[in-house]
Amino acid sequence: MVNYRRLPCCLPHVLFPLLILGAAPSHAAPPATERTGLPDDARPVWIGEQRYQVSHGNWFASLESDGRYTPTPTPREAQMAGMDIFDVIAYPMQNQTLRQQQQDHGQCHRWAIDQSGFNPTTTLEPPSRLQAGAYRRALAACLAGHQYSVQ
Repeated sequence: MVNYRRLPCCLPHVLFPLLILGAAPSHAAPPATERTGLPDDARPVWIGEQRYQVSHGNWFASLESDGRYTPTPTPREAQMAGMDIFDVIAYPMQNQTLRQQQQDHGQCHRWAIDQSGFNPTTTLEPPSRLQAGAYRRALAACLAGHQYSVQ
């Protein structure tokens, strides 16, 4: 038997109806587009026909048909060719804080999508060189406009 006097004041009011009704919290299946198992800041990288996700140097691949991502060793092609073909290196020329850098990058990412018609974070198909180049140029132009030195 449960001693309700030892439980926090509001906990019995929440648990008691569930115990009486036999209710259990329901967990809906995640939408098919959810990136299960990935950090929020993971970015896509295409190597040939394989799509990977990268976050802080950690690589993830979708090896299952359920859309779950699992950690994977860095692909040999990435070790030889360098990383993300969509991103640019941007140095903050006005001593922007890390938070400001993240905000600027996010804003410029959205602007680059609008300008190029290509979103590297949601595409399921490998982009053409034209699409990837247009996105990179737009991202670089926006970051330069926000006082970053872009390479």
